Amino acid sequence: MEQKERFPAPAYAENVLAEIFEDAKRLFLDALIEVDIAHAVMLAERGIISREDACQILRALEGMNRDEILAARYDGSCEDLFFYLQQRLSEKCGEETAGRLHTARSRNDIDVTIYRMRLRRDLLALIRAVMDLRCALLDQAALHHETTIPAYTHTQPAQPTTLAHYLLAMAEVLSRDVARLQRAFENANLSPLGACAITTTGFDIDRARTAELLGFEGVAENSYAAISAVDYLTEAMGAVAVAMVNVGRFAQDFLLMATREFGFLRLSDGYVQISSIMPQKRNPVALEHVRALASCALAEAQGAFTVVHNTPFGDVNDAEDDLQPLIWRALHDARRATAVFAAAISHAQFDIERLRERAAEDFITVTELADAIVRREGLPFRVAHQIVASFVRRTQGVIATIQTSGESLHADLLAQAAHKLLQETAREILGRTLSLSPEETRRALDPLNFVRVRGVMGGPSPEETRRILQASRARAELDEGWYRKRTELMTTYPEKLREATRALGC
Repeated sequence: MEQKERFPAPAYAENVLAEIFEDAKRLFLDALIEVDIAHAVMLAERGIISREDACQILRALEGMNRDEILAARYDGSCEDLFFYLQQRLSEKCGEETAGRLHTARSRNDIDVTIYRMRLRRDLLALIRAVMDLRCALLDQAALHHETTIPAYTHTQPAQPTTLAHYLLAMAEVLSRDVARLQRAFENANLSPLGACAITTTGFDIDRARTAELLGFEGVAENSYAAISAVDYLTEAMGAVAVAMVNVGRFAQDFLLMATREFGFLRLSDGYVQISSIMPQKRNPVALEHVRALASCALAEAQGAFTVVHNTPFGDVNDAEDDLQPLIWRALHDARRATAVFAAAISHAQFDIERLRERAAEDFITVTELADAIVRREGLPFRVAHQIVASFVRRTQGVIATIQTSGESLHADLLAQAAHKLLQETAREILGRTLSLSPEETRRALDPLNFVRVRGVMGGPSPEETRRILQASRARAELDEGWYRKRTELMTTYPEKLREATRALGC
């Protein structure tokens, strides 16, 4: 007859419980002790346990040696960190007194509470990093309202814009990332404590009081949802995933800018590494790490969805012990990627002259030439488009002939030739020339004029980018206020716990 193994079986202990024990110590020890303290205070305030018992419990909890606990290794004598701390508590104040602490609570509501406490802390750290990246982009944008650059569509030079316009676009996206992460924080920072196993308790507890003592901004009210719902963490992972897609795309752009072929961006020496064999190399490794870390965080966030997407709506370990380190890792890697990115961009330099040169090449200003023809001649845009398209092909051929002959290509001569070719093209298509003067043609092909006339809301004109920068700074200041409020809440609630303990006479 096969002999039954006693719990925990060696394979289960080694591969599951020991790992969970280490994760819980690393991620949740402080939160678990704080939950115990808040619950003991509330029980005493409500008269559910005596003040004498509460004080013994609270003194024992305050006297817990965290270093010893962190050094402990899983030996199978306790199922998890919760039971390990209960054992230590019993040793300090006696089993009967320690046992009173578990009145009107369950590991279910305790676990979800400490998960939310850790999540809110890590979300705040990521929000700080995203705000810093946005600030770095805004600071760079402030220097470049009239720095013309080529904007790309389908990876091809498309139209001139300004560096400020481009960087402000990224900053606007990051503002939405901040808003998503703030919303995730606010939904995570609701206390499930008091939901107990899933249906609350018959004891007259005060859930709002423990929420206040633990720095929560409200209560996850329905006890079934408080235990069963995972949207507080999937919302956070969704916000992380969106942010890391954005960060990864930005990093890819900057990596291309830093190539020798583009030569638009130079990272400072602190963010490049040399080659072990090629002395000339300046490898932009900081941006490569940003891209890799953002991809890791995205994968980890997606992994969280994969773990929970088909689990039942109830208390399940799938959404707990094994998942929580993955959530922490996603937030940790996201913060690392964003923080490195912010620092690298803050110290980066753009090659303004090279950007301006490229903004004047490849005929990327001719949208404005077509617009100028529409304004001057009253023609439909499609006809102006046809004229300009034919003009570009003709001009490209002339330029190629001049370059092949070895003659120099002077800008003034090219402008004069362009106007002549434009008129010849118009005569072929319209049967007449245009009333545009050579100066009007030259101005229509000028990159700086191109951006200056685009003063529509959200456009690249310096006046508009200055307005948007000011509005972006104002938005950033509001977000700073939100951040300061939540940071203060996280730093002051432990003192509330201590004050409540003192008020009991402990």
